Amino acid sequence: MDVLPLALHGVLQEDFYKRRNKSKVNTVLANLDVEVSNSFREFYNTYEGPFWEEHVPYELLDMVEEDRNIQFYTDILRKVHKFPKNYLVLSELSANTVLILNTLTDKVYCMNFEGEDELLLSGELKASWSTFYVFLEDYFGC
Repeated sequence: MDVLPLALHGVLQEDFYKRRNKSKVNTVLANLDVEVSNSFREFYNTYEGPFWEEHVPYELLDMVEEDRNIQFYTDILRKVHKFPKNYLVLSELSANTVLILNTLTDKVYCMNFEGEDELLLSGELKASWSTFYVFLEDYFGC
């Protein structure tokens, strides 16, 4: 299997999606103290966002660009909600729901803070996508 869906390169072909400084991504991942899948690392080393697609109605955050990015929201999740470091926030909060990546399993979850956060932490919340790769396919419709 390829690291990224092949059709993704066509969807994100505009120059403004091209990552200009890959070292920033590695710095953020080091700051967050997580290991991520090859698909996740390659996606954010290749492209910068934020992204918005109609297939999955959430704004997919960038790792480093914009003030409110994956690191910003993940830090809040860790400090305010006491989440372990293997969870990354991939989207802004929308209708009290957020996209979360478990970096240990590479599963992506749609999670609300009305009980699903507790289910996620106890391992009882069903993943919305089995891998970050599958999430990318759905998100970008490729």
